[in-house]
Amino acid sequence: MRSAVRMALVAACAATLSACATRPPVSLDEHGLIRSMARDERAAAFSLSGRFVVKGPDQSASASLDWQHAPERDELQINGPLGKVLAQLTRDASGVRLVDDGQRVTRAATLDELARAAFGADIPLTGAAYWVTGRPGGASVTSRDGAGRIAALTERGWRVEFVRYEDDSADALPRLIEASDGEHSFRLLIDEWSPVK
Repeated sequence: MRSAVRMALVAACAATLSACATRPPVSLDEHGLIRSMARDERAAAFSLSGRFVVKGPDQSASASLDWQHAPERDELQINGPLGKVLAQLTRDASGVRLVDDGQRVTRAATLDELARAAFGADIPLTGAAYWVTGRPGGASVTSRDGAGRIAALTERGWRVEFVRYEDDSADALPRLIEASDGEHSFRLLIDEWSPVK
């Protein structure tokens, strides 16, 4: 339960199945729609691909992820080298389900309960869908950058820093996020924001 892969999955949180085909470049109009949908206060929805590193006192892990989020559902796939599926997480009306590469299944009512079950730690995973889009959710904003975007926030002992955004515009989505609770740390590099499928 406390493997680096599980810690990485839970820290990453929720979304999409990996695609092998290369997408054509996103147009400016399409990218504006992606930003608008990701930041919708009532029904945020997004699809992203990225890479992450998670570190704890005794272990560290790195992998890639594909995440598709909608208000009623999350699908997240963690991929290892050569595209091997390490774990899949789904969240829907019935709760949260985590399946690791050994086909072991962990279930919980919420993402935060899954974190407690997997690690015995208070990790605010529900906030991750807000954080990746540069929104605070239930967190406290501690600083903003020159464009008015969130530079840092805190939630339940976690400090989240928005190291880099896609570009200099006020509505840019995050590109590089780092989070730490003093014992564990997480670094997410978002390679691509895509239209929601």
